Amino acid sequence: MSILCQRSRAALARKTHVLGGNTSSPRYPLSMSEPEPSTIDDLARGLSFAIGRANRRMLAAGKGLGQGHLNALATVYRVGTIRPGDLAQREFVSAPTMTRTLRDLEKLELVRREPDASDGRSILITITKKGEHEVLRARSTRAELLAVLLAQLDNDEVVALRDSLAALERLATIDTDHPV
Repeated sequence: MSILCQRSRAALARKTHVLGGNTSSPRYPLSMSEPEPSTIDDLARGLSFAIGRANRRMLAAGKGLGQGHLNALATVYRVGTIRPGDLAQREFVSAPTMTRTLRDLEKLELVRREPDASDGRSILITITKKGEHEVLRARSTRAELLAVLLAQLDNDEVVALRDSLAALERLATIDTDHPV
C-alpha cells in the first residue's frame, strides 16, 4: 500500500466520526436522494461524481483546446516560466506526453521555448500573449456556462456552493506528496 494511501486511510479513520458513519463498503454512486454522505468515502465518491460531470459539461461547451493541452497551458499561465519536466510532474503526465503537448502548443503559438540561462542543457516554457488570451477565453466560457447552471438552482443550493468554495479551493491545492 502506498504512503499516500496509508495516510489517506489514517485520515479517514480519524475523520469518519465527523460525519457519523463507518468505513464499510459505501455505495457508488451516492444516491442523490440522500441529503448527506455518511462517510468520507461516500463524500469522496459523491464529489468525484458531481465534479466530474460538471467538468465534462464545461468541456463540451468550450471550443478550442482539449483538456490536457488547456491544463498545461493554464499551469504555465498560473506559475510562470517552467521547465517541461516540472510541468509534466505538475500535470501528472509522462515526459513524452508533455513533450507532445508542448509541441502542439508551440505550433499554435500559445507557448514558446527559451534556453535556460542557468543550465545550458535545459529549456524553459513561457506562455505567449496569445496563450494568455486562450486561458482567459476558456475560463470565461466555463464561467458563463456555470452562471447559466447556477441560475437554475434554488437559493439555498447557491448559498451552499458559495460557502463551500474555500474548502473546494483548498482541496484542489493540497500537495498530495505531503497531505496535511
